[in-house]
Amino acid sequence: MAVLTHTDTTLKMTANTVLPWLISISMVTLLVILLHYLKQTPKQPEQVLSVRKIDVALPTPPPPPPPQLKTSATSSEVAQTSLNIAGLGAGPKVNYADKPRMTLAKVKSLDVPTFTIDANIIKQRLALDMPLMAVEKLDSVPKVIKQKFFPIPKSVRKKGITRVSTEVELIIDQSGKPFVKRITDSVYPEMEEVIRNWVNQARFSIPKKDGRPVQAIYLYGIHFNHGR
Repeated sequence: MAVLTHTDTTLKMTANTVLPWLISISMVTLLVILLHYLKQTPKQPEQVLSVRKIDVALPTPPPPPPPQLKTSATSSEVAQTSLNIAGLGAGPKVNYADKPRMTLAKVKSLDVPTFTIDANIIKQRLALDMPLMAVEKLDSVPKVIKQKFFPIPKSVRKKGITRVSTEVELIIDQSGKPFVKRITDSVYPEMEEVIRNWVNQARFSIPKKDGRPVQAIYLYGIHFNHGR
């Protein structure tokens, strides 16, 4: 068995103390070298962005709109062109101006138009699909089966007239109801209302053709007597 001397013991202790430091220094040196190597690694080239100039031709702009005309409102009473056609036929008076106005001619009176009421009743009551037959073509001439007395107007009696013979064109429907188509001769204008009243209240026998009811046109004479 060898005997350790004091010198060997000292060396051994020194080696145990210095060895960890040497290892640490070696590792630090190695890291420094590694970092230096990494710095020397070439970098990837950066991408280059190319910018090209392109000339763009814009379309020709449209011409500017025409300037608006400024109109000043003027009174139609001051400057206006009027066309008066009232004298040509009593028509309306038209004023041509900035603000047109229409005026009507002054009319003092208007004649009320007369309407034949019986004509409207005929359109409602008669069957349009049934032809009108003349009394000459019927099986027999229709006769009055019902009538009402109407006196002669007083204005006619004042003339000393007691009998008036009138004539009226009648349309007799298939039930015997008469309608005034046209008053052919009233003798006096006052008699027209009396004739219409008589026809409205009268009834005829049913006009027939070949035994079938028809509508007939009858030129009928009505005689009015004062006091019968």
